Amino acid sequence: MSPPSDDHDSDDDGQDVTPDSLAEFDPPTDGDSEREAAPDGTEPRHRSHEPAETTSESLRRTLDELLPDADVDSNWWYWIAAVPAYLVVTLAGGVVAAVLFFSAALLDIVGLGGLASISTFVLFGGFAALLGLLGVVLAFMFPVAVYVDARALEREGGAWTPDPVLWGLLAVVAVLVTNFIVSVPLALYYLYKRHEAVGTP
Repeated sequence: MSPPSDDHDSDDDGQDVTPDSLAEFDPPTDGDSEREAAPDGTEPRHRSHEPAETTSESLRRTLDELLPDADVDSNWWYWIAAVPAYLVVTLAGGVVAAVLFFSAALLDIVGLGGLASISTFVLFGGFAALLGLLGVVLAFMFPVAVYVDARALEREGGAWTPDPVLWGLLAVVAVLVTNFIVSVPLALYYLYKRHEAVGTP
């Protein structure tokens, strides 16, 4: 009686179970479940598990590439402080213009024959044009300065870490939609929080 052979095994039904047949029942591994067949069937590809970039992250990456870098000791906050200062200068200029125009009208009545009114109009016409040009510059620089300075505060990691994208968008809306009406309180609040965080202004 010959001993049983070790070359292959038999199952209960008497059928041979070889290593090749066992390979057909190997369960897939975790690595196999994460692979996808390539279109040409040559090499499997791993599925990407990286999260998709959000709109805010994409916008921030673009702005970081376009705008200059700064730290909390930079003077970018000067542009933010210029917004309430611009309002004060504009209001003061309006009051002075009203007083001078009234005085010029009285002088013309006395005997200058309109010369005082014309001179005052030319003088304050140039002043108003200069203020208008300054307003255009501030309308552009205010959101930029808010973003750059807020990013510096965020990187500093101090007591206040504003979101630069959010604050930059608020500044844009304040300038374009409200024509500096909301820009002044927004700038004052930002400067107040900045002062609490880093001591300036």
